[in-house]
Amino acid sequence: MELTGNIQITQKALNELNRLGVGGPTFLRIGVVPGGCSGMTYSASVDDALTDKDSVLWSQDGVRVVADEGSSLFLDGLHIDYSDDLIQAGFRFKNPNAAKSCGCGSSFGV
Repeated sequence: MELTGNIQITQKALNELNRLGVGGPTFLRIGVVPGGCSGMTYSASVDDALTDKDSVLWSQDGVRVVADEGSSLFLDGLHIDYSDDLIQAGFRFKNPNAAKSCGCGSSFGV
């Protein structure tokens, strides 16, 4: 599969993906699904099963980020970071295509 996306991942997020075992046959799968206050929300999981409808959005040193073709339409320019703060640790997605987002940042609309 060829690289089809234009996303950025910070070193902190990459370190966390490595800690989670992403690399080689496993990859980070990102999806966009209906939900949240603003209409759409992200799903993310570690996966090892590619389908014909998947696109590799980002790849570096054996770490890949993959999305299905429907989700990839919303992910161009996505910026992925990781925060380890005490209140709300986890991955952060900043999407330049989002016209609106909810207060907590977990959902968006285009």
